[in-house]
Amino acid sequence: MNNIYLIDIEGTIVKDKSLVPIDGAINWMNSLISSDRKFVLVSNNTTHKPIDLLSLLKNLGFNLEEKNLVTCVGAALDWLKSKRIKSCFVIGTPELKSLLNENGIETKEDEKTETVLVGLDTSLDYQKLKIATNALVKNNAYLLALHENRLYKDEKGDLSPSVGAVVKALEYSCQKKAKVFGKPNPTFFREILKRLGAEPEDCVMISDDPLSDLWGAKKLGMKTVFVTSGKYKDEEILKSLNQKFRPDFVYQNISQINIR
Repeated sequence: MNNIYLIDIEGTIVKDKSLVPIDGAINWMNSLISSDRKFVLVSNNTTHKPIDLLSLLKNLGFNLEEKNLVTCVGAALDWLKSKRIKSCFVIGTPELKSLLNENGIETKEDEKTETVLVGLDTSLDYQKLKIATNALVKNNAYLLALHENRLYKDEKGDLSPSVGAVVKALEYSCQKKAKVFGKPNPTFFREILKRLGAEPEDCVMISDDPLSDLWGAKKLGMKTVFVTSGKYKDEEILKSLNQKFRPDFVYQNISQINIR
């Protein structure tokens, strides 16, 4: 079978939160489409509604359809609906709160809530952490993590702590283990494989993050490609990974990958 591609977004086809396309990424994606290859963008983006993220990428020149995007936000929303959750304290953007409200989930501003949902929040302060802690300890709320990434690159290209740093702080404080929705959660990857009608060995995962995206994909049996166009500029980071979980290939950017 021809390779099926699972492709990260930030650091892989766009530079960072600025969403500036990486040189050659649009042409490479067009080549993928003209070669009639199956692909899906697999994103841990928590700052945009999935439909808005898709629209932004299309406006940049990427030729995409709704079926070509899967996000951790969509996975979390499906779970919240399946559990009939009615309230949530959100550490995240106004867009994330709006999406929940549109789907019948009240976003609380106090500890009296069923869930604490953690996404990226650049206005995070101690008061939000305090509300989350009280909800988790006193109200026994679920702790939900959209993902557990360590780092991300902001709009200026600077490295910043990502969602995982906040999740780990709350886990430590509240002695609770978070339910994680995005990469590298095996359930998230398996749902994508099911949607594609594919087995792990049919797939190639491409990402700038070997510590979550590629590790999780590799563990399931996918081929993995590390690109140094994102948060890690060289292969030094790979030394922190067990040899068996290191990527199969390393390139400077996605345009160098030969479509097979």
